[in-house]
Amino acid sequence: MIRILHTADVHLGREFPSLREKGPEYRRQLLATFEQVIDLAVRQNVSLLLIAGDLFDTNAVLGTPVRTVLAAFKKLEAAGIRVCVLPGTHDMYGEDSIYRFVGLPSNVMVFTPQHASHTYEDLDLTVYGKAFDGKLVGTSSLQGLSLSADSKLHVGMAHCSLRIEGIIEKETMLVDKSEISGSGFDYLALGHWHSFRDCSQGVTKAFYCGSPEPIYMDQKGAGSAALVTIHDRGKVDVQRIRVGSKAFDEMTINVELVKSLEDITQTVSAKADPNLILQVTLEGVPNLDHELDPHELEEELGGRFFCLRVMDRTSERLDDVPMEDYPQDTVAGGFIRAMEAKMAQCPPDEKGIYAEALRLGFALLQKGPQVIP
Repeated sequence: MIRILHTADVHLGREFPSLREKGPEYRRQLLATFEQVIDLAVRQNVSLLLIAGDLFDTNAVLGTPVRTVLAAFKKLEAAGIRVCVLPGTHDMYGEDSIYRFVGLPSNVMVFTPQHASHTYEDLDLTVYGKAFDGKLVGTSSLQGLSLSADSKLHVGMAHCSLRIEGIIEKETMLVDKSEISGSGFDYLALGHWHSFRDCSQGVTKAFYCGSPEPIYMDQKGAGSAALVTIHDRGKVDVQRIRVGSKAFDEMTINVELVKSLEDITQTVSAKADPNLILQVTLEGVPNLDHELDPHELEEELGGRFFCLRVMDRTSERLDDVPMEDYPQDTVAGGFIRAMEAKMAQCPPDEKGIYAEALRLGFALLQKGPQVIP
């Protein structure tokens, strides 16, 4: 039995301007969570730690993130744990690769275009990975990887997107489901998508472990690592383990359905959590006694969350709009008149759809979705 811990998309050194004053704190949180992953590897007594791309957010990371990684790898070395690192799209293995200049401990193996596999004889296992170097755009992350005859067990690593017909067909690096099923791997450690996802095909177990913490502020499936147990060929168990401290959630409030600002405040407050990044979207036509101010909502309630962001997508009532301000030869005026003409000709049961399209279209022409950065 072999135990492996799989992580990816840590993005150490990343800036978070959308979090404003919380940005530096969140940068430190990424480091702390990475150290939690290292501690988990030690506690679980794994044989291997796999990092499937984007350990660093760029190749220009210096200082504390690099020192933290080196200390973590040495801690694993002391525990007898080996590390396989696959460069990703953010820390690609180009001429300026951080992995060319940082002196890594002997227990760490970094895949390069010239070194796409490594066999651990004591485990009877070979790990495979195609390093992204910026020259492989549009190619398969598994292309050219063939199983070695030197070991019984085979584990692949790929930093890529999964091809989904009609949805994801063009990406920097792609893998097709048929490639997974035909790979012969016992386990395929995937990176690049930041949410935990089972992509197993045929006899090959394949998983995105997700990023340890949300990297983009719209990710609900982040915060995990994958603990992989290989019992034998074709006998693999994968356990999702929570490692992150922060979570993202979102909610939409139709301001037409609330009676007062207090109702909005109470609705948002019900989600209060100091570790939550919450995005609130206000939509509809305001029907309140007081003017909505997203900034005031953030200031009043922001202290109850790690970060609160308010998006204003409300719009004014069209019957309150003076039409003389929007002549026929303007974009907004032409749009309003065209939609009103369609409403006059459409069946009664479709008027509501056209009315909503008119309202939303007018709002977008006037100001678009207003994001509070």
